[in-house]
Amino acid sequence: MAVKRVKGSLLSHASKRGSLAGYRLGWSHGLRYGKSEAVIRSQPPQHLPVRDFSVLLVTSGMGYPFSPIDHAVTNAMKKQVRKLQVCSPKDDIVAVAAQFRPTLVIVLLGTHMPVTTVASLKLLGIKTAIWYSDDPYYTDTTRNTAIYYDFVFTNELSCVEFYRQVGCRHVYHMPLAVDLNAFRPMKPKRGYYSDICFIGSAYWYRVEFFNKIAPYLIKQDVKIFGWWWQRLSLYSRLARSIRTEWLSPEETARYYNGAKIVINLHRSPDDETFNKNSSRVAALSTNPRTFEICGTGAFQLTDARLDLPSHYTPGHDLITYTSAEDLVNKLNYYLEHEEERNQIALNGLKKTVRDHTFDQRVRALLSILAERLVL
Repeated sequence: MAVKRVKGSLLSHASKRGSLAGYRLGWSHGLRYGKSEAVIRSQPPQHLPVRDFSVLLVTSGMGYPFSPIDHAVTNAMKKQVRKLQVCSPKDDIVAVAAQFRPTLVIVLLGTHMPVTTVASLKLLGIKTAIWYSDDPYYTDTTRNTAIYYDFVFTNELSCVEFYRQVGCRHVYHMPLAVDLNAFRPMKPKRGYYSDICFIGSAYWYRVEFFNKIAPYLIKQDVKIFGWWWQRLSLYSRLARSIRTEWLSPEETARYYNGAKIVINLHRSPDDETFNKNSSRVAALSTNPRTFEICGTGAFQLTDARLDLPSHYTPGHDLITYTSAEDLVNKLNYYLEHEEERNQIALNGLKKTVRDHTFDQRVRALLSILAERLVL
């Protein structure tokens, strides 16, 4: 009986320790959420001028990851133009435009928008603009369509000069942003918790990088989501931490919120397997995930692109790494320094809410067009 009591006592003690650890983890997540919400609520309301435009907005006609951009831009545009009509590339856009008579037609992505349709809109005397959101990865295609538009906006800084060289007169850098309706601080359920999280497809550049850090990740509480991660050399040992599927924006945001650290690793512009970028246009601009991770109030460790300091202050709003070894060192450091980690995440959230929402991007886009259009 004495042995049984000792075993029971030990089990009870272990159970109490587990409960205490779980309580502390939940408390930590709750505290982070509360501070994040306070940051959002402390931001003053922003003035969004309503332009005297009637806009025909043509969505990408694509699924994820472009459909959330369609949704976010549509919502932002509704607040800032006098009239808005939204079409899919599958609609009879010329007929809609002939009846609606918009000030201009704005096309998102444009992959499924025939250039003959753009030419027909010009014959109606309607100005056209396109906002490319996946540059520079498909410039072999976009270089042949951009020339048909009166105004070209691109998410990639290096593509401004690229489009000018192919004959476009009015080209502007317009980064993407965060949709705070989807990517915002929240209280995730325990199943979303992790120490380290990465969400994204396993392009070969990423596989090569993750092969270097896989021996470290095997020993960590890590969650990885995305297509093709079976390519990892140590996939069998990491499989318990990987789901080879794509997540909705809402699910992605929950996993970001549940992670102590979110890794961001940009895709390579030189991947011949997936890209159509034979001109080797450089990738200088930050990806949408940079804004989305910060928008959830999560702590971000990212590789640094040249344009990053235009949006965030490395070391204050997020942390950058330069190599696999550097990333592992910083993962170890920031997992041990919770207070510092959470403060940096709050800084990134504040900067995002203030400067990097789709409301602000659409306002900047419409401001440029207002200066150029003769109404």
